[in-house]
Amino acid sequence: MTSTLDGEGPPLRICLAHPYTWPAVRRGGERYLDDLSWWLRGRGHHVEVITGSGGTVGDPGVGVRCAPRLALIDRWGERAGLAPDDTFGLRALPLLVRRYDVVHALVPAAALAARAAGQRTVYTVLGHPTARALGDLPTHRRMLKAAARAATVTVGLSAASATAVSEVLGTTAEVLSPGVRLERFPASLGARAGPPFVVFPSLASDRRKRLDVLMKAFASLLRRRPDARLALVGPGDPNWALEHLAGGDRRAVESSLERPGEARDLAAWYRRASVTALPSVEEAFGLVLLESLASGTPVVCTDDAGMPEIVTDPAVGRAVPPDNPDALAAALAAAIDLAAQPGTPAACASHARQWGWQESAGPAHERLYRRVAAGRPRRSR
Repeated sequence: MTSTLDGEGPPLRICLAHPYTWPAVRRGGERYLDDLSWWLRGRGHHVEVITGSGGTVGDPGVGVRCAPRLALIDRWGERAGLAPDDTFGLRALPLLVRRYDVVHALVPAAALAARAAGQRTVYTVLGHPTARALGDLPTHRRMLKAAARAATVTVGLSAASATAVSEVLGTTAEVLSPGVRLERFPASLGARAGPPFVVFPSLASDRRKRLDVLMKAFASLLRRRPDARLALVGPGDPNWALEHLAGGDRRAVESSLERPGEARDLAAWYRRASVTALPSVEEAFGLVLLESLASGTPVVCTDDAGMPEIVTDPAVGRAVPPDNPDALAAALAAAIDLAAQPGTPAACASHARQWGWQESAGPAHERLYRRVAAGRPRRSR
């Protein structure tokens, strides 16, 4: 990585604000924060992270300041029906009153606090907002809408999510996707021979990830490929999903199941796999799909929300309708056949480079930050 700005402008003072950091919390938003702070520092920018959890980020040159939990704010938040993430902005506000060229907020409370502190603010809506989901969370919906409207620029992680922000929150959103650190996921370029191996690298207990649908599809796959294995490489209890299987299917799936839990060396699991499966709904982007592709392993996902924007080529995987075990089983079988072809790993790795931090994701962030720092208005609504 370059350590200078190559004449493209002076270094910026950038603040990234999120209640949690990686690896203390291992989710997509925290991984995004860590990768982004690393890339910006490598470009020579002055980067500071304001968080609510303390800890560090991967680049030791990034300053980290903690907005600690305060009993008075916690009590007020509880009475108002607010979660600690919702009151993070109140705790972070005093830390935001200093000179930054731009604040990039990753939760609504941080965006509102940054604007209250007079900062030019980029706000990323990390999820994929839907009227159905937010209908059960009126307070959170109000905060989302207020943050999206208050920010200097509001962005979604994919074109689908940017459209959802516009439709559900009534605010025009641009697209600013995260990237993948290709050097962390070196490709295994050999064809995937041997028994089929399916990896599910997500939170097993999150019903939106549709592990129950994957297990039904895997039970069907086992009838064709009894030597197949399924690895749940992520945290959470999968037993709720197993309960959706009939007796014979459940026994077959359980006998073919590996449950290592949250894997520290996720790249090794991708390289071992024949296919990575993420049958989620309402997935704003799908960072694990990029990680798998970078590792040379094809993917299967649903054609919902942001994931089809990644799986655009049948040479690297399949996108199928959500909540359809039969379609998912057929896609898994097709991806396993694809993985056995000699040219597939290289095709997957090449496809993933479109989202490399060096190649595209980092420069896109820098361009937006410079536009915001220069005081240029948001794009027309």
